[in-house]
Amino acid sequence: MTTYSGPLPFSSYIGAGPSGLTAALTLAQNGVPVRVIEKTTEYHQMSRGGGLHPRTLEIFHFLGIMDDIRPLGEYLHTLQMYKLPGGTEPIRTWKIMEDLPASPDRPEPNTFVVSQYLTERVFRDHLSKYGVHVEQGTEPTAIQQDDDGVSVTLKNMNADRGAEKVETARFAYAIGADGAKGFTRKAIGATFEGQTKDDDGQVWADTEIDGLSPDYWRLWVQPGHFTISIRPKPEPGHFHVGIFGQNFDPVDLTDPAKFIDFIHARTERKDFVFKAIRALTYWKPKMRMVNKFGEGRVFITGDAAHVHSPTGGQGLNTSIQDSLNLAWKMALAYKGLASPELLTTYQIERIPVVTYMLMATSNLYTHMVEKKAEDVKVAEKPNSSGFMKWRDQTLRQLEINCRWSPIVHDVRGTNGLDADDMKARAYHGYPGEDVRAGDRAPDAPALVDASGKETVLFEIFKTNVHTMLVFTRNTDDADPIVEEAVSAAQTCPSNTIKTVVLSRRACPKDVPGATSYCDSQGHAYDAYHVEEHDSAVVIVRPDGYVGAFVRNAGECQEYFARIFAI
Repeated sequence: MTTYSGPLPFSSYIGAGPSGLTAALTLAQNGVPVRVIEKTTEYHQMSRGGGLHPRTLEIFHFLGIMDDIRPLGEYLHTLQMYKLPGGTEPIRTWKIMEDLPASPDRPEPNTFVVSQYLTERVFRDHLSKYGVHVEQGTEPTAIQQDDDGVSVTLKNMNADRGAEKVETARFAYAIGADGAKGFTRKAIGATFEGQTKDDDGQVWADTEIDGLSPDYWRLWVQPGHFTISIRPKPEPGHFHVGIFGQNFDPVDLTDPAKFIDFIHARTERKDFVFKAIRALTYWKPKMRMVNKFGEGRVFITGDAAHVHSPTGGQGLNTSIQDSLNLAWKMALAYKGLASPELLTTYQIERIPVVTYMLMATSNLYTHMVEKKAEDVKVAEKPNSSGFMKWRDQTLRQLEINCRWSPIVHDVRGTNGLDADDMKARAYHGYPGEDVRAGDRAPDAPALVDASGKETVLFEIFKTNVHTMLVFTRNTDDADPIVEEAVSAAQTCPSNTIKTVVLSRRACPKDVPGATSYCDSQGHAYDAYHVEEHDSAVVIVRPDGYVGAFVRNAGECQEYFARIFAI
């Protein structure tokens, strides 16, 4: 056994999927040294969680990876279902999620599809810029923690000449993003609670197919039994193929030959040819979450904390939000800029969200297979969910909030709601209401600086800093809120607050310690519901959620005291 001796305690990420990579990149951008540990010895090449919902796309903007993600994907295809017997006559065409127009506050309204392995590759490329590389063939075998840190015993199976190497590494914190069967969840005594659909099953394959155009996402259905799905992937000639059953378990179809024979027989289509099956996986439907998201200095995120139906495409997206929520807080605690108690709010803020997300996806699961033959031919109401039709707008994850959190602060109060009331709306949110502390921070374009250069709020928000938006009154007199807000920010640790002064009439005069913009089209004032002749301070957290809505320096300080060790 060898002992690792780094210059400082590291943060460790066990698992190199999207959840672990999001956390690692956030920490690296915050200047925190990390190690990313991955049990597998080769990177997978599977689609897996391919649907990136609008909130995830916004987070990718904050992380600075969206420009590299966009060329790799495409928006959701139109669904087309075929008549059986025969299998060639289209009987219905629709969108699984309706297309919505972009708006100034929601520039990414629709779901974007990128194969998961490509998303992970982009993350790894960006991590490499910080000198962070995934340590493959490495897994934890023991985790012990004390008041000062975490000791993790690591077994490396990639050592030279096949020799097994074992080390005990010392970390400030450890995060397990190592999946439902991973080591970390068991090490902290977290238990899954929920249900398993014993009579159901799903088989998924990444394939290459000749003779099938990529213009539609195709479905063949045997009501009450199973659905066959063939979805085009962004890569030419590649398709993601699924067989999902209810009261039907296709476990025997994990054999490639049987899988192909089943599809040809049940679709009655012999005009397309499977050239290759790149990956073939089986999934037993489980809808579960853990009883706790952490213990002491060890935390779990993503599938290690919750597993659920792929309906609604919430898994990868929820996991990324888990990790960002935790990582910015961990960065402050690691640097000694915040109390370790700040990390307890990770569980406080995420458990209600995941609880209600599981309810929504479990309900959608019942619509993966059409129940009655006649239902296939009946047009459904435009705004109602049904078979392979998701009309719950919360799936876009733009309404997720944490208004009940002890670290958010809104001087306007809670509209008479208590903590339990607000937790019940953690996932579905408050559509159409004013933005409050704990809500997603909206975007706003057409912000113009004194030189005439234009930007948007989502280019300003970053994962390593709070952004303090100072909305000034549009009067001829100087607004004292500017000086008050800048002074309040200066009491915080250096480089933790970015102050942005906004005005509706013209670009405010430069203020030391702040950047000024004219909200030339009023989008920021409108999105945050600030009247033109009013003033307010909105403090946006590194994860893109509103931490505070306040009106003076004292109220700013009250929020900062909840976050920083000041």
